[in-house]
Amino acid sequence: MSSLDELLKAHPTKQIWHEVCLFLAELDEEGLDAVAPRVLAWPAQQRPMPDDWWARWTAGDVRPYHSLAGVRHLGHLDVADGESVVGEETEEAEESGLDEAYFYHGATAVAAPSDLSWVALGAAAEWHHNGGDIARWDTVEKDRLTWFLNGADYHDEPHDMQVSPDGRMVVTSVEGRLHAWTAETGEEMWTFPVSSGSSAPHDEDDLDDGGEKEDEADFADEDDFDDEDDLDDDDEDDFEGEGEGEGSLGMDDPVRIGFSGDGCRVAIGTCVSGRVAVMEADTGRVLLTVPAEQQAFGPVALDVNGRLLVHTSQEGRVVVREVDSGAVVVTAPTRLSHVHALALAPDSTAVFALGRVADDAAPTAQLLSLDPAGTVGELIRPTEFPVEIGTHSVLAGAGTRAVWTDRGPYAFVSTGNGSVLFDSTARTLWADPNRQIVSFTPDGQAMVTVDETIEAWFLAGLALPEPPRAIG
Repeated sequence: MSSLDELLKAHPTKQIWHEVCLFLAELDEEGLDAVAPRVLAWPAQQRPMPDDWWARWTAGDVRPYHSLAGVRHLGHLDVADGESVVGEETEEAEESGLDEAYFYHGATAVAAPSDLSWVALGAAAEWHHNGGDIARWDTVEKDRLTWFLNGADYHDEPHDMQVSPDGRMVVTSVEGRLHAWTAETGEEMWTFPVSSGSSAPHDEDDLDDGGEKEDEADFADEDDFDDEDDLDDDDEDDFEGEGEGEGSLGMDDPVRIGFSGDGCRVAIGTCVSGRVAVMEADTGRVLLTVPAEQQAFGPVALDVNGRLLVHTSQEGRVVVREVDSGAVVVTAPTRLSHVHALALAPDSTAVFALGRVADDAAPTAQLLSLDPAGTVGELIRPTEFPVEIGTHSVLAGAGTRAVWTDRGPYAFVSTGNGSVLFDSTARTLWADPNRQIVSFTPDGQAMVTVDETIEAWFLAGLALPEPPRAIG
């Protein structure tokens, strides 16, 4: 058998990587640190996580050697020919529970728990016929599909979907309503109106006794919240009657969602109509509604305990406020004209804001210190992209995500021209010529991308290699 040193000098192949993994699994942390730069020098797509490593990961048994894997292929969508630009030959579609859902036009949203044992997927709508199916697909028992919402029952598609940190629930928004489901069974926990109402009714439950369509902007109605007693009167008044009349689809007024680190609270923010609120995750009871005159917008983020809310305001400002009192703690003026994603540091000392500057098409980020002065860092602008990328389109705003990992904040931008991942030092860590739908896991250890294929990319395995240390 070849030595690990000889294997790492060879040209990467599937067989050589398999042999490398056998060695890596036997090394202690010091040994792994020593070889990590050489392993990470291999392209991430040539370092797939092997089956035995994957079995440990999905069981929650994460080992140090997992950090050197680059990717795990999860599945394949039955997408129409020509819907995506694919850089290499696509594998033959494998049979799975995904075949029960309709992904002919691809996906618009994805979310996954930290153990990656399943993914929640939202399909693109078939606009002349149905909305997009929303379901949970098991990545281990691949014939298992749990339904959240059938596309035949509504006429929209999700654009942001989040899994609670403990993996118990899935939240998304369609037709101007927030939906929360239990991840295990797909049972709906609660719904809440977040936008200007929905489009045409789908069934008799959407009609009042006289056959007239109910005004879904009347948020005091029992049908608009599953437990009326849990809705504070003041917060109910803040939502009631706003934006009456027009229907709201996902791209008309994008809704951004964020959980607190403990999973007890969830924040929502609309990007056009300007509504921001924080709710109890289990019940949907409103804890805070930012008054409309304060011009609060999504995206949103919560701290570990859900005590601090971060949202955006006019002219690229980032606002931090206490959830319990609603009081503003810090207002930080950024140099960004548009903020598309936010990530809050685990210790709540800084915010990572991602967006663009005026007419400049390049993705741009800033670090904001949450000291009383609201110190604003320099613009973070990657200068080299392996793919063409721009942030002018609606797709750029909808496809932008940020996460704070144990290696610092990461930014993901996706447009029709391609997708890119970069860190707070402006280093490009990953790129793809296709528009990828993406979601970071709650623990910030992986991201799931969806185009024709569903892939899990391990962020530690995407790190740029440091110079190798001398051994011995």
